[in-house]
Amino acid sequence: MGQRPNDLRPWESPNALFGSELRRYREAANLSIAALCELIQDSAPYAKSTISAVERGESRPDRLLAFSADRVLETREALTHLWDGLFKGTNAVPVWFTDWAMQEPKFDAIRGYEPLVIPGLLQTPAYVAHLLNNDEPAVETRLARQDILTGDKVPHLMYVIDESVLQRGTADPQVMRDQLQHLLAVSSHRVRIQIAPLTLHDGITGAFAIGALPDGGEVGYKDNALSGDTITDRLEIKRLTELFAAIQSAAYPVNQSLDLIAKVAKEKWT
Repeated sequence: MGQRPNDLRPWESPNALFGSELRRYREAANLSIAALCELIQDSAPYAKSTISAVERGESRPDRLLAFSADRVLETREALTHLWDGLFKGTNAVPVWFTDWAMQEPKFDAIRGYEPLVIPGLLQTPAYVAHLLNNDEPAVETRLARQDILTGDKVPHLMYVIDESVLQRGTADPQVMRDQLQHLLAVSSHRVRIQIAPLTLHDGITGAFAIGALPDGGEVGYKDNALSGDTITDRLEIKRLTELFAAIQSAAYPVNQSLDLIAKVAKEKWT
């Protein structure tokens, strides 16, 4: 009988997270590491020891391994997308965000509240560059998350954005004007945007989101001043759901929200 693999600790680092996902998909396909090496050898010749080190989180994978494993394991580019989110550019996704980054491509729907900035999945490149001080690799890493909006399985998005976000811009008014115009352009039955009035007080302690999985499960995420937390506890997710419902009920309806976005874009950012 073969030795049982060591338990992995995916929360410890981006390498560990990727390795744990690669092992999970490989084992779900009932493949040994040697069998995986054989199946991908034409496009990506890797030694068994190399993939073993990747799965243990001891070695950083390259993108070719993620791409080749996706093809063989039929994971619908899940590993490639995860690699892009974790490793693309010099600034990888922060460790405290990796759990959410791993789950995001799996969601059927995402509900979120943003009191400070435009939601990441709806940010334009210029707006991201402003937020990240024009750090080009970091901008590419942030924008890679938006790949889920152009794939075969696009999630439903429902965001409530605080009205103050529309007023908080950049030195170049065109950046904010283009960002608000982008919100208007992407608004659809799959992307619903509402604006919470300045008088709203619930939820102003931080941004949060709730992702719905195909099996009916949910995952939550909360921002705080220095980092963030991914949440799986049902009671906490229930509280976030109730908070989102309260915020959404106080927000302007979608049509009024879009009218307000258009008005601010025209009157303030011209």
